[in-house]
Amino acid sequence: MSKRKKAIGDNPLDALVPAGNVPAAVKASTRGLSAAPPTPTRREKGPEKERLTVHVSVELADRARNAVYWTPGLTLARLAEEALDDALNELETERGSVFPPRKEDLKGGRPPK
Repeated sequence: MSKRKKAIGDNPLDALVPAGNVPAAVKASTRGLSAAPPTPTRREKGPEKERLTVHVSVELADRARNAVYWTPGLTLARLAEEALDDALNELETERGSVFPPRKEDLKGGRPPK
């Protein structure tokens, strides 16, 4: 078996760190590899989410994006979820109780005039 020739020449770090003293993690990182397999991070499951698409005015959407931009850690989804929750809590307070479950799905399209 023939010896493999280096493509770009000598490694300049070899002059600083002798080959016998290089830890496995360093050797692997110079090849773009990880010495140990990455440990999977376990993401805690929050409440189940559902996509809800709504149309809002251009001005309202722009105000929301500005608020998210200037508030570190805030997302449009979180802002919308909190605002919708606040609005529903207010409606239920005015009503005096929570709304009962729907008897049928909502009808799509424009409302009748």
